Amino acid sequence: MVGFISRLMGKKDTALEDAKTIYAKLMVQSRNPDFFGEGKVPDNYDGRIDLLTLHISAVLQALRKYGEQGELLSQALYDVMRDDFEIAMREEGLSDTGIKRRIKPMMQLFFTRVKSYVEGLQSQSNIVTILKEGVLKEGKDEFQIFLAAYLSDFSDILASKSLGELALGNFVFPK
Repeated sequence: MVGFISRLMGKKDTALEDAKTIYAKLMVQSRNPDFFGEGKVPDNYDGRIDLLTLHISAVLQALRKYGEQGELLSQALYDVMRDDFEIAMREEGLSDTGIKRRIKPMMQLFFTRVKSYVEGLQSQSNIVTILKEGVLKEGKDEFQIFLAAYLSDFSDILASKSLGELALGNFVFPK
């Protein structure tokens, strides 16, 4: 209710605005054609969603160290992603009941994958195994190793940023 009143009064929800900036940047990177192809991430709905989840996981991991402000931005990022998924389903012609039926399993899968990716980032020892269980079930070994290193490097880049830099999307992706 407070968010609604703030919008009526012209106040912006800065966490939501920041989350939209981050999400847009992650979405563009997740659609990078270098990730897709034979032996790489499958260029289909599941592959694209899982690659986006991989990127979001690294950001959520980085936000953990910022306490309440990090939690607010994490929640806003999740909300932006969920809203984007709902919009995409509406564009496919699904009704509200169809969306409700499909969104819940999607979000459960999202949380399962995020948990796995974050655990992999924390342990640094089993990222390739985790990738094989998700985004790279069919991927070639060399690409699995590349993507694990990419995720680790991206996580390191994000860890070096302040909360303000993360919120503004002031981070780069590994080559």
